[in-house]
Amino acid sequence: MRKIKMIIFSSILIMTFFFIFKNKDDLFSKKEIVSKKEATLPATMYLSELITLRSSIHGKPKNSLTIGTLVNVLKIKENWVYISTNNSDYKGWIEKKYLTEIKLEDKEIFETIKVLTSVPVSTQGGENNEKVEQKFIKKMIDTDFNIKELYQLGDVQFKSIHKQIYKNNPKEDIKAIYISLNGMYHVDDYIKLAKKTNINAFVLDVKNDHGRVLFDSPIARKTLGDSYIRSRIKEIEPFIKKLKKNNIYLIGRISTFKDEAYAVSNKNDVILDKRYNRAYQSSDKIPWLSPYNRNAWHYNIELAKEAADIGFNEILFDYVRFPDRVQNLEKKSKLVYNNTYSETKPEVIQSFLKYAHDVLAKKEVYIAASVFGQIGISKTDENIGQHWESISNVVDFINPMAYPSHYAYGTYGLKNPDNNPFLLLNNYTKDVVLRNKNLESPAVIETWIQGFSAPWIRNHRSYRTKELKEQIKALEIEGLNSYLVWNASSRYYWDGLK
Repeated sequence: MRKIKMIIFSSILIMTFFFIFKNKDDLFSKKEIVSKKEATLPATMYLSELITLRSSIHGKPKNSLTIGTLVNVLKIKENWVYISTNNSDYKGWIEKKYLTEIKLEDKEIFETIKVLTSVPVSTQGGENNEKVEQKFIKKMIDTDFNIKELYQLGDVQFKSIHKQIYKNNPKEDIKAIYISLNGMYHVDDYIKLAKKTNINAFVLDVKNDHGRVLFDSPIARKTLGDSYIRSRIKEIEPFIKKLKKNNIYLIGRISTFKDEAYAVSNKNDVILDKRYNRAYQSSDKIPWLSPYNRNAWHYNIELAKEAADIGFNEILFDYVRFPDRVQNLEKKSKLVYNNTYSETKPEVIQSFLKYAHDVLAKKEVYIAASVFGQIGISKTDENIGQHWESISNVVDFINPMAYPSHYAYGTYGLKNPDNNPFLLLNNYTKDVVLRNKNLESPAVIETWIQGFSAPWIRNHRSYRTKELKEQIKALEIEGLNSYLVWNASSRYYWDGLK
C-alpha cells in the first residue's frame, strides 16, 4: 500500500513539473503581454506643457517644444518616452507625464484680462513740487489684441505649470543679503550680524560673473579645463552645515549667461562680436554666452544640481537674459547668436527657466530669476528676452532689481527717483503685483532693494539705514514681506535691517 501511494505521489509530481515546463513560454509571454500593455501609448499624442527634448534620458538639452505640439511616440523606457515631431530633426526624450491625448491650448490671458500700460495724466509736480514735463501712471486697460503678436514674444506659455512648497524644503518670508565670493571669508561675522537683525537668508555666489565657483565642482572642472579657477571654499560640507545650524536659508546665485571662464574655454558657445572676432563683452569687459546655446544651458543646470545636492534651498539665476543696449549692433548684423532653433529671445529665456524648473523640482529645490526692474513696468521684453509674465509663469520666485538709482528722471513723476526710494518702490510694487494677476500661478515676488549708493548720479542720495527702511516699508505696505538686499561689496548698514 505504501509503495502504491509513493508511485501515485511521484506520478503527480512528475506531471506537475511537466505541465510547468511545457507551458513556461506561454506563462512568460503572458507576463510580457501584460507588461507591454501597461507600457503602451497611442502612436501620436500632444504635449501638455512647454518642454525641452534631451539627447538621451540623462543627456544634454536640445530644442524646446510648445504646449499642444503633436508628437509621435517612438520608444518607451520606464517613465521616459522617445518622441519626434513632423520636423524630422526634432527627436528626443521627454518624461511621460508631459504627454496627453487631449490637445491643450495655451491660455490667451491678455485677450480677456486687462493689460498694464502707461496712461498720461495732467502734468503735476513731483515730491516737493518738483516739476516734470509729463507724468504717466500705470493702469490696467482693456485690450483687443494678442500681446504675443504685438510685442513679438513668440510661442511663450502663459498656461500655468505645476508649482509647490516642498515638505522637506519649507520656505517662509525671507530677508536676504548678498554675500560675494570674497565675503565668504567673513561668513562668521555675517551670521552674528544676521542674528541681531531680521536677516534669515544669504544669497551666495555659486558661480560669479567671472565664472569662479563656490565649491569644488566636477562639472566646472570638466567643462572649463585650464580656465577652471580654484573654488572659494575648500571644504564645502562643514561650511553649509554651519549655515544650516544657524537657520540660514541658502540661495545659490548663478551668473548664467555672463561667464568669463566658460567663454574663454568654450569659444563656440558665445555671442560672437564680428567687430573683433571674439565673444561680445559688456562695458565691464566680461564676455557673454549665447542663451540659445544648449551646452551653456547644460553647464548651468548641472552646476545648479550640484549646489542642490550640497544643501542649497533655492537656485537664483542671475543674468538670465541677453545683453542690453545692443540694438544698433544687431541692426548692423555685428552680433552672431547662433540661433539654431529659430527662437525669439523671450521664448528661449522662458524655455531655459522651465527646463531648470523641471530638473530642480526633482530635488525639491526652488528656482528664482533676477530680472531688470524695468521689466516689471514694460510691455515688451526690452530686447533682452525678459518679459514679466513669461518668466513669472515658470519660476517659483521672481526677483526684480528695483533699484531707485536705475530709473530715469521722471519715472512715476519723480524728478530724481534715486532721491525717493519709498515712492519709487511703492509705485513699482503696485505695478508688478498687478502684472502677476495676469497669471493663474505666478511666481512669488521677492524684490531686490538697493543697499548701495550711486555716486554716478547727479545729486544722488547716500543709501544707509533710513533708505533701507523706506524701501522695506514700501514693499510691506503692498503685502510683500520678503526682500533681498544688493551691495556688490557685501557691506551693509545693519541698523536698517532690524
